[in-house]
Amino acid sequence: MPDSSRIFDQWIGQCCCHKDPKCIGMGGIIITSSGNVESAAFGSAGVGDITIGWCGHTGVLSTGSGDVSINNRGKAYVTSGVIGCNIGIVITGAPNHTVN
Repeated sequence: MPDSSRIFDQWIGQCCCHKDPKCIGMGGIIITSSGNVESAAFGSAGVGDITIGWCGHTGVLSTGSGDVSINNRGKAYVTSGVIGCNIGIVITGAPNHTVN
């Protein structure tokens, strides 16, 4: 089972909101999370939470658990998808906090 994701956890992929080249390799962090559910002392991330790339463009967490929810949204985990300007997957999470 993958580790659960939280605010400040990292994603990797690309940002496709640039002029030339259009898509560039990119990483970044999750910048929003639940205000009342925590995983290992940080707010838990879920579907719909926002990511930011090191370039400043944003994306949204697009996938989460079908079995574990936070505030009626699927809980994000390592390998959850990121869409928008940022396109990629979450690569870090809370050790010892896993998601089904």
